[in-house]
Amino acid sequence: MKRIIIVGAGGFGREAYYLIKDINRVNPTWEIKGFIDDYVSSLEDKHIHTPVLSTIADYIPAEEDWFVLGIAFPKGKEKVVNLLKARGARFVTLVHPTASINETVVLGEGCVITGGSIGDCSRIGNFVHIAVSMVGQDVEIGDFTTTTAFANIATSHVGKRVFVGSHSVILNELGDDVEVVTGSVVFHKIKPGLRVMGYPAKKIDF
Repeated sequence: MKRIIIVGAGGFGREAYYLIKDINRVNPTWEIKGFIDDYVSSLEDKHIHTPVLSTIADYIPAEEDWFVLGIAFPKGKEKVVNLLKARGARFVTLVHPTASINETVVLGEGCVITGGSIGDCSRIGNFVHIAVSMVGQDVEIGDFTTTTAFANIATSHVGKRVFVGSHSVILNELGDDVEVVTGSVVFHKIKPGLRVMGYPAKKIDF
C-alpha cells in the first residue's frame, strides 16, 4: 500500500478522502496517512477518524509520501501546489471507479475525478477537479480548474484557474480565471477574469 496525504481538509478534501476509500474497495492501493490543512480543527464533528497532521505551510514531505489535492479554489490550488512541489512533493491523479473516461482522454498530473464522464479526445490539464460533471468530446480544460457537481462542459476550451459552479452548462469558451456562478448557462465566449451568472450568463461584479 502506498502512503497518501490529502492536502486540504474542507469539503473537497473530504471528497478526496471518500474517493480513496472507494478506490480501495475495488483495488486496495492507498494507506491514508492523514490530512494537512492550515485549520487543524477542520475535521471536528465530521466523523472522519483520520488526523490533520500539520498545517500546509509546516509540512515537509517524506520520501514515501504521495499527495492528492483536496482544495477547490483554483488560485489557492496553484499556490499550494507550487509550495509543496518546491519541497519535493509528488501528486497523484485519482479517478473514481464509476467515472466514464474514454481511452483517448489525456489526464494531467494531480487531477481528481470524483465521477461523471469525459468524452473522447479531451485533454484535461494539471490539478483539475471534475466533481461528478459531464465533459464533452474534444474539450480542453486548463490547469487548476474546478468543476462542481452536475456541471456540463460542452465547449471546446476552458482556460486555467476557472471555477464552474454546480449545475452550470458551458456552451462556449471560458478564458483564464473565470468564475461561473451555480446554475448559469454560458452561451457566449467569456473573457478572462470575469465572474458571470444567469441565463444567459452575464458579467457581475465581485
